[in-house]
Amino acid sequence: MPTTTSGFFLQCASRGTLELVLPAADTPFGVEHHRREEASGPWRHVATFASGLGPVEAVSLIQSNFGDPGHLEAVARTGDRLAAFWCAPSSAPSWSEPRFFAEGAAGDPALIQGGFGGKGNFELVVPHARGGIAHYHRDNDTAELGWRGPVIFGEGLGRFEAVAMIQRVARAPHGPDAPGDLEVVARVGDRLVMFRRSPGSGAAWHGPEEVVSGVRGTPALFRSTIGGPGTLELFSPLARVGLARWSRDEGARGARFRGPTVFATDLGRCEAVSVIESWPLGRIELAVRAEGRIVHATRDGALWSQRAIVGNASPSSADVPSPATLPPPATTTNRPPAATTSRPPAATTNRPPAATTSRPPAATTSRPPPSTSSPPPAPLPTGASPRLRAGPHRAGFRRIGALSLSADACYPDTWPFQGAIYRCPARSAALLYYPASADGEEAPLSPGGPFPVIAIAHERRLATSAATAGSPAGLAQDYRQLAGVMAHLARWGFVVVAPDLSWLTPDDAPLRRAAVLRDALTHLRAGSRGPLLADFARVGLLGHGLGAQAALALALDAACPFDVRALALLAPAGAPERALSIDALAPRPVLVVRGAADPIAAAVPAALYDRARAPKHLVTVPGANHFGYTTSLGLAEPLDGHAGLSRREQQAIAMGYLAAFFNGYLRDARGDLDALSGKASLEGLEAREIPVSAEVPDGAAGS
Repeated sequence: MPTTTSGFFLQCASRGTLELVLPAADTPFGVEHHRREEASGPWRHVATFASGLGPVEAVSLIQSNFGDPGHLEAVARTGDRLAAFWCAPSSAPSWSEPRFFAEGAAGDPALIQGGFGGKGNFELVVPHARGGIAHYHRDNDTAELGWRGPVIFGEGLGRFEAVAMIQRVARAPHGPDAPGDLEVVARVGDRLVMFRRSPGSGAAWHGPEEVVSGVRGTPALFRSTIGGPGTLELFSPLARVGLARWSRDEGARGARFRGPTVFATDLGRCEAVSVIESWPLGRIELAVRAEGRIVHATRDGALWSQRAIVGNASPSSADVPSPATLPPPATTTNRPPAATTSRPPAATTNRPPAATTSRPPAATTSRPPPSTSSPPPAPLPTGASPRLRAGPHRAGFRRIGALSLSADACYPDTWPFQGAIYRCPARSAALLYYPASADGEEAPLSPGGPFPVIAIAHERRLATSAATAGSPAGLAQDYRQLAGVMAHLARWGFVVVAPDLSWLTPDDAPLRRAAVLRDALTHLRAGSRGPLLADFARVGLLGHGLGAQAALALALDAACPFDVRALALLAPAGAPERALSIDALAPRPVLVVRGAADPIAAAVPAALYDRARAPKHLVTVPGANHFGYTTSLGLAEPLDGHAGLSRREQQAIAMGYLAAFFNGYLRDARGDLDALSGKASLEGLEAREIPVSAEVPDGAAGS
């Protein structure tokens, strides 16, 4: 039976095998063809084709009625060109050479074999580079099997990002069913709209019909035959995390979709979904592209269970049903491991922590704080790369180029330091990240504000220090080097600002840097959107390296006009004996993160932790050096140590603990503090041995 639903995943009508195609992530590129031959068997990589095309951005797959059994047919997009391929669904499939037939494509193509014509034409829609949607068809009743088109529709809405297509069935009370309308659901921004076209040559496309909003990625349309004449189901990745399903009766043209039912939030941010109804059990099965992997999931009744991951090489585990989410991945394929992304701790409530007036007795956890003299070496990390849960927002950012500086931030004149002359700029710069409805510069603000605000003081270095390859040539962009941490916190609902401190001397005197940090918060509050964006009654500070001293100084400043409720010190550096009295911070909490391979911070983190009063937390990152938390900045050995883990891993571990700390103390999400108090592992880091020490008041953490 020809495939009348678009996607990249199907069940072979003759063999019963599950077939899946996806763009190859690595050289020689092309398209990977994966197959699952038995319900309980593994997914196997059976072929790679189209490698001569270079990188392939998207591919759509159907089974046609050509050949016996029907051929597998695919259309792939490389750049703006579309190419068609076919193969017989044999045990060792051999795909044809490409047949290019169109240009100007700009998204994922959606291919079906419809009911128009004697044999049944191929119908294809794809977002067009100049706007609208391009419709092509292949006349399968002619010897040349030529593609016709395009017919452009929907151009009034501008550029579309993704499409899905289905052919409805016109039910006849007596006699065989007839081909019904072609229906297309298309995504423009975070909205899905619907178009339809009646049967017959030259028929026009009608629409758009608004369907839903708050989505992303590539959706899927599907006609279920379970329980009656049929239900039209719509699946789509959500703008934040997970998937959603909507449905309507197939016969109810123009009726609104019911839903959504949200599920698979454990998969994080999803990019695309493809759906089938498998036989003989009539089970709904999904292939979901999420964070660099393909997840195969099934639905039995109301329960979803994860069957396998395509593109990872870990051992398989049993299916685990869940009513609302998919459990952690069960992997059953023999392909090399796919790259992973980091996902932070669980979403939390939005309540500010209760004010504290007195310091209660401290209860020490079973993991004692390390000695300042000779802390034991931490074990090296083990297990897979961190995979932390994604936050509920996107990360927008804004460049601030006119930050006014107060008098106590500026030098009275030029300031010599170690052979260099430092001057105060007329205005400084800063980088701002915030929760948004889309990623990118000046993205729309996410609803739910005002959000807690975090100010970051970055590390300082000398221009003469020997930097590693890939580091910025000058110092003026160093304030952007924690952009990964900033974006991560923004996705968890924090407004994060980092002012430029590169024009200040990299010495231990923190007061000028603290004044610039305060000026950045003042600038943010004075902005027209400041009160809507940030909640200045819930302020956290984060300092890296020498920036930790600046953050501590602002937190201890009695004249500070902001309610600083939590302080995080990332690889704090400087002379411990010259540090401000961190014990005066109590009863406000402090988090100290240190790297076991960090010669710059050395014993400073442990010394600060020992002097601090509860509540306090210390996380030791095995194998971490000093600059591995930044995007690309590094100092050559022996100035910085050799990291025992990748920069990406080091950043992900720090991000996870920082998000848990600020969620716990700025939002009163006390369950997030279990991982910072030795009571639980941070989700996604269970396989790693990360020493954690804490002293917390009774009942203040882990409750």
